[in-house]
Amino acid sequence: MQFDSNSAWREATQLVSANREVLAAVAGVFFLLPGLLSIFFLGDFQADLMKNLSNPAAVEHMMDGMAGPIMAFGLVSFALQALGYLAMLALLTDRSRPTVGEALKLAIRALPTVIGAALLFFGGYVLALLLVSMVGAGLAAASGVTALAALALIGLLVGSVYAMVRLSLVLPVVVIEQQMNPLAALRRSWRLTQGNTMRVFLFYLLLTAVYFVILMVVTMVIMALAIAIAGQG
Repeated sequence: MQFDSNSAWREATQLVSANREVLAAVAGVFFLLPGLLSIFFLGDFQADLMKNLSNPAAVEHMMDGMAGPIMAFGLVSFALQALGYLAMLALLTDRSRPTVGEALKLAIRALPTVIGAALLFFGGYVLALLLVSMVGAGLAAASGVTALAALALIGLLVGSVYAMVRLSLVLPVVVIEQQMNPLAALRRSWRLTQGNTMRVFLFYLLLTAVYFVILMVVTMVIMALAIAIAGQG
């Protein structure tokens, strides 16, 4: 079966339009809330960071002092946003029309599977990176052509993008098919994208462009609020 990006976009926009109120509520909790919390807890740090961007030494010193809190906040934000994605996916795709509470229960149950699948993918990526680095370095040392190492890394990058596209349906597999085995979810996504890799990649490329435009606007608003709050203090 061939992937139809026009149909996918049309069906997605229709689903979002039909459920915009509940999606806005879930998004407000799981996506807007972390941003507001970052302003509340890290507002002063963000404002000072903006003021010292021209001083790399000062920025490095500030980052060293805040590495722990930033990492902890990042992990909490990741978990909240992952739950939000899973809950919204359940609300949009589950034919049983779950309530928000039921969708959140499913998201909580699915989160360990998603984390497990992510760890398997990144573990494989790290192993591939080490292997390609050693092979590239060996070829470069044997032939004296350093460009071979760069070509090996470019090949790894292309392979990584290919793998991410093939494994990009893990979340729908977990939520819609309720496949809670991380390895089985990865295999299922690989089978579903077979024969449609380039179409899916181009579709994601379009979505990424739209996403980054929205992200830039939201980031600018959050940073402006952080500076304004710090200035009032």
